[in-house]
Amino acid sequence: MHRVFTPVYNLIQFLIKTIYQHMKKLAVLVIALAQIGCSLNQNKSSGSSGSAIKPLIVLTDKDDGWGADIRLSITNISENDSSKIYKAISSDNKESLGLLIFVTKKKTNGQGFGNAITFKSLGKESDNLLHKLSALYKKKISTDSKFADTVSASFVDLKEFAKSVAGSSGEGDSNVDEYKLFFASKNDVGELYLNINSTDKWVELKEKDQDYREVVLEALTGRHH
Repeated sequence: MHRVFTPVYNLIQFLIKTIYQHMKKLAVLVIALAQIGCSLNQNKSSGSSGSAIKPLIVLTDKDDGWGADIRLSITNISENDSSKIYKAISSDNKESLGLLIFVTKKKTNGQGFGNAITFKSLGKESDNLLHKLSALYKKKISTDSKFADTVSASFVDLKEFAKSVAGSSGEGDSNVDEYKLFFASKNDVGELYLNINSTDKWVELKEKDQDYREVVLEALTGRHH
């Protein structure tokens, strides 16, 4: 009986071994696919692919301002649990200048007011931005002045505010998020408009009034407290 069933036994062993080897290969493939999937998910949650750095645009007084409004290109958009994060960098005279902008995910009150939108320094790029604004604002600052590590401002979402007052968000571009920022100093509150277009990849820093220039610069250097 042993001789009769030995070939069958050997065949069964061969099939088991073959199936096992294929299962090992399949397991490796499944693990590899899972790792690729995790990588894709991480990229999706951490940020969009990088965009090219474009030249800084200075909006002249003919563009409805005082000649010191600027547009920076968005090079990356990401998010964390509390904020949507925009990395804005542009080139100007062979230098890069820019900043990080953290827009809170926390809902505003019924009229669009919230706290806070935060600017964070990128180091040299943000220092360059500070000195560019100083030149445009025609307000002298020390040559060694640096952009503060973190600058937070309370804000109002202008579209939400318009809805609360008029029942609609107005006639502005639907792709543009529009905010008014409030920088508090010891004796005054400086205001600045922040416009963000995630579709066309740009942000604007626009003046509310020339009289706020000094307060805004103080805030960006961390000297407003």
